[in-house]
Amino acid sequence: MSQPEPRTQQIAAELRQQITTGALGPGALLPSEPELARDHGVSRQTARAALQALEREGLVTVRPRRGRIVRSHQRLRWRLSEFELPESTTMTTADAWEADIERQGHDPTRQDLVVTTITPPTDIAARLNLSPTNDLCVVRQRVRYIDGKPTVISDDYFDERVVRGTELAEPRDTTREDILAEAGYPQTYDIDEIITRMPTPTETQRLQIPAGTPVAEHTRTGYTAQDMAVRVMVSIVPGDTLILQYKVPT
Repeated sequence: MSQPEPRTQQIAAELRQQITTGALGPGALLPSEPELARDHGVSRQTARAALQALEREGLVTVRPRRGRIVRSHQRLRWRLSEFELPESTTMTTADAWEADIERQGHDPTRQDLVVTTITPPTDIAARLNLSPTNDLCVVRQRVRYIDGKPTVISDDYFDERVVRGTELAEPRDTTREDILAEAGYPQTYDIDEIITRMPTPTETQRLQIPAGTPVAEHTRTGYTAQDMAVRVMVSIVPGDTLILQYKVPT
């Protein structure tokens, strides 16, 4: 005769079923430890263990002063083979990103943009063929928000000499995609690289993600027809947020 499941597993299984069936949808508040202990006639320690099991599975997250909340696993599509194409942008949206998010029925709430001139990080210097000690680059650092939540870090790096005097060196947003071409450096192709890893403390803070959430790092390097790298875009995406989608000709 099989042994009954421990109470911790039974309680976790009940809550898991409610989450997977949608009875407890994204953003729903789970019972508190005292409530769960009272309703199931167990100790608070047992109730806590059941809730922590769901945390480890990534089904719930802890919000300060609120409690444990069901995490949303609905993913948006980032169409990377179409992103930034001139025909993707419209006059009524900030850029191609916002246009696409709106088409998917979500609110591209805002973006925080900071533009600075810095000594390039070693990896960026190597991609742009710059000296990490003697050259400068302009970095346009963004945190993009969807439905009011920080969703993607997107940092663009340029050789300062290439964008000097253009809108890309100014501390404001621009919807125009032909600025590099006007400066004499038209992008003709991109190379994308994607890795998965754990976030740095700075990325965790910028994205306000729970500890232990992995991220995808998407690096797009833009080249001229002469194979000169003129732009490096580094995007950091929480692992449960977006689908990175490509359309590949065959």
